[in-house]
Amino acid sequence: MNDLAIIILNYNSYEDTSREVNSLLNEGISQKSIYVVDNNSKDRDKIEKFGDEKQINYILSNHNGGYAYGNNLAINKAIEEGKNYFLLLNPDIEISLASIQQLYKGLKEFSNIGIIGPRICYRNERNKIFSDGGLLFPEKGFMGGHANGEQNKKDIKISDYNYDIKYVDGSALMFRKEILSEAGFMNEKFFMYYEESEWCLRLMNNTKWKIAVNTQCEAYNLASNKGSFYEYYMTRNRIWVCRMYNGNVKFVIKERLKLAKKAFKKNNFSLAKAYLKGIYWGLNSKL
Repeated sequence: MNDLAIIILNYNSYEDTSREVNSLLNEGISQKSIYVVDNNSKDRDKIEKFGDEKQINYILSNHNGGYAYGNNLAINKAIEEGKNYFLLLNPDIEISLASIQQLYKGLKEFSNIGIIGPRICYRNERNKIFSDGGLLFPEKGFMGGHANGEQNKKDIKISDYNYDIKYVDGSALMFRKEILSEAGFMNEKFFMYYEESEWCLRLMNNTKWKIAVNTQCEAYNLASNKGSFYEYYMTRNRIWVCRMYNGNVKFVIKERLKLAKKAFKKNNFSLAKAYLKGIYWGLNSKL
């Protein structure tokens, strides 16, 4: 897998990032395959020292441009260095060399797959599925969901490759270089959330490439806490996707206004403001 780049985006997550890199190196992944991007976080000096110590590729960005921006920096550098396949990993993801090899083999074996991901389970409940691939419902304002989410693995009967999905979760996503010339890079304007969803929609709507999840290989994540930051970008970006792909904008607005009202009643004004701000900029931003 010498032509594979494994890209990890760091933003104040040094402990997870270093754990993940050490795990990959211990399993035999080459230093030249690993790219760590620090998105102008407080960890900048730690990442620089760690990168030099481990002799991996690292990029110290002077600007926090979000998920797509940071990953695109590493993708471009890896292309310059001859990489043809790219695995994007969140720092909290745990994935084995065997799973990475299966994903890589899938792209090699199935020439029609442009983006592939593993089954994602919870790190603290390893038999519980987080996602067998992402789902999107345009009639509900591109509300997201997860195939087989929250189900126990032993209760699920599914083919090795699940094509019946709308996006591959960006926490563990592998793709081939060829899709970039047809679909382009991820949209950096999104900053956080829905960028991989929009990218997969763009790929499937405008090209012949398919996306899939290989349910026979697994990665493990941690459940994340959600707050005002999350709700603002989820609200704004859902509306953006609706505007770009003819989704039900009114559904998002109605749903988010209800949530804002509930937040006000609980005196959670920062959360209420996040919903309202997300609606405003979702409707009024230039795409």
